[in-house]
Amino acid sequence: MISLKLSKIEKHYNQPLLDDISLSHTGRGVIALIGDNGSGKSTLLKILAGIEEQDGGKIEWSTEPRIGILNQEIESLPTLSGGQKKLALLADLIYSNLYDVLLLDEPDNHLDMDNKDWLAQAIKSFDGLIIMISHDRHLLKEVTTHTWLVEDREIRTYPFGYGKFVKAYEEETEALEHKFHVQQKEHERLKALVAIFKIRAAGGPKAARYYHALQKRLERFEAQMVKDPKNRKTSIDISSKITSKQIKNKLAIMVRDLHFWYPECEIFTNAEMYIEVGEKVALLSPNGSGKSTLIKLIMGQLEPKLGTARPGENLKVGYYSQEHLETLPKDMTPIQCMTKKFPLRDYEAEEVLKKFHLTKQTAKSKIWTLSGGQKSRLQLALFLHSNPDLLILDEPTNHLDLKSVAALEDFLLEFEGSLLLISHDRELVSNVCDIIYKIENHQINLVQEGITP
Repeated sequence: MISLKLSKIEKHYNQPLLDDISLSHTGRGVIALIGDNGSGKSTLLKILAGIEEQDGGKIEWSTEPRIGILNQEIESLPTLSGGQKKLALLADLIYSNLYDVLLLDEPDNHLDMDNKDWLAQAIKSFDGLIIMISHDRHLLKEVTTHTWLVEDREIRTYPFGYGKFVKAYEEETEALEHKFHVQQKEHERLKALVAIFKIRAAGGPKAARYYHALQKRLERFEAQMVKDPKNRKTSIDISSKITSKQIKNKLAIMVRDLHFWYPECEIFTNAEMYIEVGEKVALLSPNGSGKSTLIKLIMGQLEPKLGTARPGENLKVGYYSQEHLETLPKDMTPIQCMTKKFPLRDYEAEEVLKKFHLTKQTAKSKIWTLSGGQKSRLQLALFLHSNPDLLILDEPTNHLDLKSVAALEDFLLEFEGSLLLISHDRELVSNVCDIIYKIENHQINLVQEGITP
């Protein structure tokens, strides 16, 4: 039986990343390794795989396991697309019987829904231990048996899968909020007493002893105080209101008699799609069916061979591309991007970026140095700050951590404008969109039934 024990693991870069990590696991199962972007999840997988060394502590396996790892960067198999490469490597890792332990870093990223369903079944069939980073809530709920949460340089373990973890974490946060408010009152009371007896301390040794005792009590209390649990929550704080330009029954997107082809293949033949103002629409289809091509046609980045594809007149469009390098100038900083696009001063841009959890240091760093998640949040900041009437989102959850995905979902639910969403995140689509289109046989067909979360 597989048994893993971590004792006082530490990892530092410019600052501490993982600090005094101690935990253990015995037996097979699927562990959800979750936490904010940059919290150290991928680093931990690399340490477990022996790709990176920890700065302190030790890793003990009951027997020397055969470890297979899937990184976010997949460079082999040059003739295949990104999704095909990932599927080929996953199939080899899971079904080859060569491994006892699999370390999977975002195995579902860029997979369409059908392939995510295949991945879920494949993971369930693996007779060993899987430690998996994923930001797909549906997949995590379906396959995981344990949860490891990386937070504040520590890891807390839960003996159940992600679905039960979400409820437990909410209850934990509510209890902490209550404790935090109670302790704040006690903290203020103790500080007031210390202030009073500091003045009285000059009155004699007895008063001085009482003052010093109170001071020590305050110090002990402060050392044990819980942090403000509001830091556990992520929100995208941008207001969204329907403007006068958004008239009921007006078209937000019109696709009519659309024909488009590449030299090697036909994409659309006489395709049609009409989205009214205020509607929230998902466009679902397997990878390679033409979803991103349709977005580029609507945005004017490609020209139809025949027909029309365009947004409604006088609507401000916020467009999120899954290809960051196409839309972000790599040698600029996030602050420079914001001030170039909007009439903002540097400190105002910094405040906007802070709402999207980009630190002061990150906001002043070159874009080419940012992680995928940081680039994603920068793009969200860039187009949501323009207060668009129409959002066109092409795979917005790729590289976003679970808190940011949940925050984006909350924003989209409250957004009063129009939405066209391309996503393979089943839960996001199910919760946000009430109209679904699918590309089939070069047409864009309305799907009557919704999607099962």
